[in-house]
Amino acid sequence: MIVLVGTFALAMAFAGNDLVNFIGVPLAGLKSFQAFIAEPNTDPDGLLMVALTGKSKANTVILLIAGMVMVITLWLSRKARKVTETEVNLSRQGAASERFGSSMLSRTIVRAAMDMSNAVGKITPKAFKKGVEKRFDDTEYQKKIKNLKDAPSFDMVRASVNLTVASILISFATSLKLPLSTTYVTFMVAMGSSLADKAWGRESAVYRITGVITVIGGWFMTAFTAFSVAFIIALIISWGGAIAILVFVLVALYTIYRTHASFNKKEADKKKIKRLADEDLHTDNIMTKCSLEVRNMLKSVINVFTETVQGLTNEDRKSLKSVCKEVDILNADAKYLKANVHNTLLKLQEEEEGETGHYYVQVIDYLREMAHALTFISNPSFEHIENNHKPLLKIQIEELHELKNSVTDLFDAMIATIEKSAFNNIPDLIEKQQAILDILKSCRKKQIKRIKNNEAGTRNSTLYLGILNEIKNFLLQSINLVKAQRDFVEYQLKNK
Repeated sequence: MIVLVGTFALAMAFAGNDLVNFIGVPLAGLKSFQAFIAEPNTDPDGLLMVALTGKSKANTVILLIAGMVMVITLWLSRKARKVTETEVNLSRQGAASERFGSSMLSRTIVRAAMDMSNAVGKITPKAFKKGVEKRFDDTEYQKKIKNLKDAPSFDMVRASVNLTVASILISFATSLKLPLSTTYVTFMVAMGSSLADKAWGRESAVYRITGVITVIGGWFMTAFTAFSVAFIIALIISWGGAIAILVFVLVALYTIYRTHASFNKKEADKKKIKRLADEDLHTDNIMTKCSLEVRNMLKSVINVFTETVQGLTNEDRKSLKSVCKEVDILNADAKYLKANVHNTLLKLQEEEEGETGHYYVQVIDYLREMAHALTFISNPSFEHIENNHKPLLKIQIEELHELKNSVTDLFDAMIATIEKSAFNNIPDLIEKQQAILDILKSCRKKQIKRIKNNEAGTRNSTLYLGILNEIKNFLLQSINLVKAQRDFVEYQLKNK
């Protein structure tokens, strides 16, 4: 009931203020136009806006239409939900994957706060500190929400404070006819209550403060940018007339299209990244999901490696740029999974699933290492071509193609092994891996000879030796991945 009443109060406060912000400027423009129409013989440049100095009676129909537009936008707009998501993410209780990184300013603020806290703590009586700590004990609350699929980001006390304080401030400011951002007020109330509630612990404080600074800085930057760009556009329109207006309309439409396309792509990538970490995992499905992740990673690795070798040897800049984007997505996927291992393991409901969790952690670690190795193959290759350095030598191209074919054969065999659960042929996979490692060793020795004979330049040698080293890394991790999957499957079969 408290949340329902608070939500209704906040909605009314938002409507009272945002409706004015939303419709105020267009109505002022309409009234100005009507004042001009009423005096058709007046020079437009000399027309005084006396009509805007008095009280303005709003047209009920226009207000209703504006209200409907706002309601439909809030209901359908994913960007509006993104704003709420950012606010909740920065104010939630407990630490998890943080959206923002750390900055020097946030680290300085946290360090100064900790020093001040330590100084105050030295002169504070122990009994008082113990009493305060007891007030912040949320052990029972955490037990209550542990098994909830959609656990709240904070408790009912803070939810009611956020809703009521924000609605009071917005309503009071609106009654005084003060211009304010309702989003800003709600955001800062949520940040204040989360700070007071010790939601910003040492595990998350620097990231939360960076987020707040980024959001506030973004608002001020938006105001400055809007002011400057509005002046420039008005100036250009005054010079260019109808042609300038047409150009700006086309630019606006293109910008809207690109913004929505970029936003949709980010949201799709985010959903893809969260597909495993956000689902409930238990003994029945964790093996299936891990097996799927292993197969997908092996397929992605060999595809990216093949495309990188092709792009590098053919000096295909566009292909390598596309590969780098694929690797970034793959790397973000693996990074997100590893960062959320703690939360994922908490979702394993049964205590006997501890062994299952162990195998899951192993698989995620190997996935992360392989994605990391791919980054150090694709990015240097793209930079080499992007900077127009000399192409690889013919002998190096031949060696890379030989490696590519051997690695492809090995990965095809590993994928088939996992799909069929035929882990008795792992010795054959290790034998193939060793053969490729021998080829890598031979290639490295040949490259060293080429360096001594001045047959290869510095850039060439750095790139080539780096690629050989990363191939070795993801070969070792790939076999470890298959072994972990074997142990996982055997454990599950043994405990059925």
